[in-house]
Amino acid sequence: MKEVTIIDGGTGTEISRRGVPIYPALSWSANANIAFPGLVRDIHADYIRAGAKIITTNTFSTSRATLAIDGLDTQTAEINQLSVKLAMEARELCSAQNTVLIAGSISAFEPKGHPEIVPSYRDALDDYQEQVQLLVDAGVDLIFMEMFTRTLDLKAAIKALNPTEIPVWVGLSCEDFGGQLYLGLSGRHASETIEDAVHATLSPNVEAYCIMHSPPEITADALKELRNCTDLPLGAYSHGGDPSTNQTDHAGTDPQKYLEYSRDWIASGATILGGCCGITPEHIRILSSNYA
Repeated sequence: MKEVTIIDGGTGTEISRRGVPIYPALSWSANANIAFPGLVRDIHADYIRAGAKIITTNTFSTSRATLAIDGLDTQTAEINQLSVKLAMEARELCSAQNTVLIAGSISAFEPKGHPEIVPSYRDALDDYQEQVQLLVDAGVDLIFMEMFTRTLDLKAAIKALNPTEIPVWVGLSCEDFGGQLYLGLSGRHASETIEDAVHATLSPNVEAYCIMHSPPEITADALKELRNCTDLPLGAYSHGGDPSTNQTDHAGTDPQKYLEYSRDWIASGATILGGCCGITPEHIRILSSNYA
């Protein structure tokens, strides 16, 4: 059997599942780092106990531009630094300092309800440069680029990351549009492909590519396309529902069904497994018990 690295599952949806209201905040789960730090720490710890060897900071939506929409931009440094601190505390709580890595999340997060907001390359670059430096200075072990669906964002993020020399895993989100896989979310795409994404992210920093926050039933096909474009390690961490409605009723939310999907992902080349929105510590526990 291939050696498989298990990463964590969703953070924002897990915060919501545990009773903290996320909506209508446009910056998703960002404020939880300040308002409910103990809960964020507990979620990280639960993923470690479930078998995750990499946990992800709650910084998916904590760039300055995203925080500004909720009037939190003056707290950009505090929120990002605190998120890393909470992940480190969870790792220490589980006595896993030598066995668990911390990934700093950056994303192409679209402010909820505002798909028309597409930053310029210059604005995106400025945003990524600030957040990347905050995460690196706070001590993350690697960077996860998450939910990227546009080559403009991919190019800006890679340019921001290149000077740091920190390891980078690129997370691409895609959907099936009339039988063709494109980078995209929620029924929207710009006719850009997985191959386009790989070409946009050629960098010595990039150590893996993942298909993430994509429907579990198309993830295997997406991995096959990805394998045709790169020899780097591949990963899969699908979503289990539609976070835009705060529902997690997709078939993928059943842990056993998710395990079945993961077997197809492994057969399609994945050696990294985890989950995104709607995927819980129980899903990760089952993945870990079958692959670790």
